[in-house]
Amino acid sequence: MSKNKDLTQQIVADFAEGYSNFGLNPLMGRIVGLLIISKDPQSLDDIVEQLEMSKGPISQICRRLKERGLIEKVWIPGDRKDYYQAADDIFGKAYANQINKMQDNIEIAEKYLSMAQSMDSEDAEFIKKQMKVMKSFYKLMDEYNKKFVEAWEEKHEELRQ
Repeated sequence: MSKNKDLTQQIVADFAEGYSNFGLNPLMGRIVGLLIISKDPQSLDDIVEQLEMSKGPISQICRRLKERGLIEKVWIPGDRKDYYQAADDIFGKAYANQINKMQDNIEIAEKYLSMAQSMDSEDAEFIKKQMKVMKSFYKLMDEYNKKFVEAWEEKHEELRQ
């Protein structure tokens, strides 16, 4: 096995594990890992061949990754196949997807805090307290995330030059 192929396999495997650690499908990580180290767009057939997996699951996961903005479909003149490449700023986009999930937690806390406001019991007081803590936690996290995103956008722009 060539050193390049071995390195590719290691990267793909580590991305699969990383995605799995976030509770995501490891195949998402495999595809992302492959595409971020590919200079040229890859056809679905190329991805299938390199990952040694069947086309159905790869096609489905590519669709999901595209919906999340992490990969892009690319048109190759004269070729009817679908080609994919990693999105520009794939890491920033992946982070933005996680931020959106965290913002959902603010809404959850607000929903149950509001519902508990109209109740008058010891249990309701405890629920209100817990929802206030949850809301404060995620609001503070949101503030820091916004600062991080601004700093990352500046850094990403530097790296692109």
